[in-house]
This record gives sequence, structure tokens and C-alpha cells, in this order.
Amino acid sequence: MCPHCGKNAPVIHRGLAAYCTACGRERLPFAGKSVSLAGKPSRVGGAVAGALGWLVLIGGIGLALLLGLVAAALFPGSIAGLAIGLPIGFVALTLGVLLLISGRKLSRSGVKASRDAQIQAIFSLASHRRRPLTAQEVGVVLDLPSSEADTLLTELAKERPDDVGVELGEHGELLYTFSGITGAAGVRFPQPSLRIDPGHGAADPAARVFAEEFDEEEAGASRAPRRRERLR
Repeated sequence: MCPHCGKNAPVIHRGLAAYCTACGRERLPFAGKSVSLAGKPSRVGGAVAGALGWLVLIGGIGLALLLGLVAAALFPGSIAGLAIGLPIGFVALTLGVLLLISGRKLSRSGVKASRDAQIQAIFSLASHRRRPLTAQEVGVVLDLPSSEADTLLTELAKERPDDVGVELGEHGELLYTFSGITGAAGVRFPQPSLRIDPGHGAADPAARVFAEEFDEEEAGASRAPRRRERLR
């Protein structure tokens, strides 16, 4: 829990310092889940297991072939080569495949843990700022390039359309909205001109009509007091 904003937000490490991903203020280095470190041990372990798997697989099979050929040369016409080479090759093949599978599982779990931490940080940031977010803002907070942040937000909008929406702002920028967060507490934001379907990238014509009707109502409401003043 951040003592500054009160959010249970992950931290992002920059050097030896840690910062809250919601409010951006400095926190203790290990005060919460770290976006920078989440899943990293699993990914490193997966890479090591994968490297060992290939080493055992290639080295073991090569050793089995070498010993089998030597035995066949020493005992021509016998099955000594097969008797020596096949067991070694089978053990190397089994261990190598097991290490490769384990390494892939570890890597996938590490990627998932890192992505979960990033998503938690995004929702914490939206909850703190209480307005739509841009990919550039998210990229700055998570230390990601804007393109990677945009990809992450787009995937999130596709996976959780009830929670995350994509809209086109007044200046043509993409805005990511969060249901129950960015529009809560009576906070009003500039009306987006178009709503975009993250699955197809097409604009929703109904959103355009709604925005135009909203602008007309606002303009009529602002002109009403002036008419009353003239009548007086």
C-alpha cells in the first residue's frame, strides 16, 4: 500500500530507487510487487533450463553415437555398438526434452507474471488519475516504448472489453478508458469524437451521433441564460 496515494499499486525500479506506478512518488525498494522484477527469475530460469536442455540433447546424442561407433569398431559383427549407444542416447534424449519443456513453462510463467504486474499497474494508474490514459503515459510509467505500451493496452481492450475501452480524442489521439474508474465520482472529461472497436479498428457511428447531440444540448444550455437576460 502506497503511503502517499493509498493505492495497492506495484512499484517500478529505476536504478536503486523504487517509485509508485500510480502516483509516481518514491517508495521503499521492496514495499510492493515490482513491475521491473516480476517474472524475471522464472524467465532467467527458463532460459538456463532451455540452454541445458539443448546441451544435454546434442551432447548426449553425440556422445552416444561416438561410443557406439567405437564399440562397433572394436567388436565388429556384434551388437556392442547398439548396446552402448542406445541407452546413452535414450537417457540424453529424455533429459534434454524434459529440460526444454520445463524451460518453456518457466519462461511462459515469467512472461505472465510480468504482464499481470503491468496490468495491475495500469489499473492503479487509471484509478489514481481518474481519466482516460494514452499509450505514451503508460509507457513512461512502465518504462516501455510507446509502441509496446499501445500493444499492451490494445490487447487488454480485446481481452477485457467490459473493463477497457478505446476511444478517439478530440485531437485524434487514442484514449484508453476504464469502466468504473475514469468516469466515476462525477468527473467529466472532454467527449471523444469516436469510439473505436479494438478488434476491428472501426469507428462506432452511434458514438459520433451521441457526441454531436451532447454538444448541441450543451450549446443550448449555455445560450438559455443569455436569452433570459435579454428578456429582462
